[in-house]
Amino acid sequence: MRLLVFVLAWFLRAVFASRRSLTLENLALRQQLATYARTQKRPRLKHGERAFWVALSKVWQEWRSPLLLVKPATVIAWHRRGYQRYWSRKSGKPGRPRIPAEHIAVIRRISTDHPEWGEDRIAEELALKLGVTHSSSTVRKYMVRSRGPKGGQTWRTFIRNHASQVFAADFLTQYTALFTSVYIFVIIHVASRRIVLINATTSPGLAWVKQQIRQATAWAQCPRFLLHDNDGVYGQYHQRRPRGERGRRYRCHLDVWMADAMGIEGIPIPYGAPNASPHIERFNRTLREEALNHFMFLNVNHVLRVCRDYVAYYNGARPSQALHAIPDPYPELRGPLPAEGKLVALPVLGGVQHDYRLAA
Repeated sequence: MRLLVFVLAWFLRAVFASRRSLTLENLALRQQLATYARTQKRPRLKHGERAFWVALSKVWQEWRSPLLLVKPATVIAWHRRGYQRYWSRKSGKPGRPRIPAEHIAVIRRISTDHPEWGEDRIAEELALKLGVTHSSSTVRKYMVRSRGPKGGQTWRTFIRNHASQVFAADFLTQYTALFTSVYIFVIIHVASRRIVLINATTSPGLAWVKQQIRQATAWAQCPRFLLHDNDGVYGQYHQRRPRGERGRRYRCHLDVWMADAMGIEGIPIPYGAPNASPHIERFNRTLREEALNHFMFLNVNHVLRVCRDYVAYYNGARPSQALHAIPDPYPELRGPLPAEGKLVALPVLGGVQHDYRLAA
């Protein structure tokens, strides 16, 4: 209020004052405001002051020239925000109107007594027995979500129970000095964190992936499950294959081939959910941070040589933080440690990593 009175008094004075004195006074005031804005923090304007500048911008075309405290775009944003609040308040609360409280209480009571009932059954119960008609989506909105044990096991429980029978596969991309894309294919044993196979190519295909799986299972124990993502290199397949009484819907040609030829059940993870296969994703990050990021590669053979040297160190000498052990330790590391020995550091990948030992 005091600001409005001051502005009104200044305006009346400006009407009756001479033009020369008014110009000098404006110059002095603007010089002081510029000094204040340079030396002090920007003050916070109150709602009345903001309303003043919004109204002034509508009645005076040159309102931007004396504005120093804020930017002109800020005043325009105040104006737009005021219109939004005005029309939001005038239009009322958006969305569907709230159903009566007694109906909500009934829905909550039924969903609490019978957590296995879905919204469709509760809606029919209300309509046929109580004469209350609501859509299934409305019933779902007010249902009490049960936190009790669900039927079947969770994904984490499944992986923990079958870790010894699960392999996980994934691709990793690396670029060479000539900007050639090299695709690194990795297969890991989930229980032991041992890298079963690693290979690289510049042109991966379904036939190449099948050959890698044959090599990975030729000398090792054939897994029961193989986790993989939904990469297009595995081939698309959306037909239902007969399997038992229900049948099985395969998502890719690789799963069909593994089920028919090798007896391995392929499990594609959900779309956009790499955390469903965290073990292979974590190894890919480790491989990139501890090996690939330290080299400038020339060709695919260079990439493959570095990857295989690091995998030998990873399987045989690098402790796994998840297992608190080494996946497949070297023979000299399987026996008891020497009682007295000298600490030595064996270079890995030219000194990028080190294998620390006690030398007798």
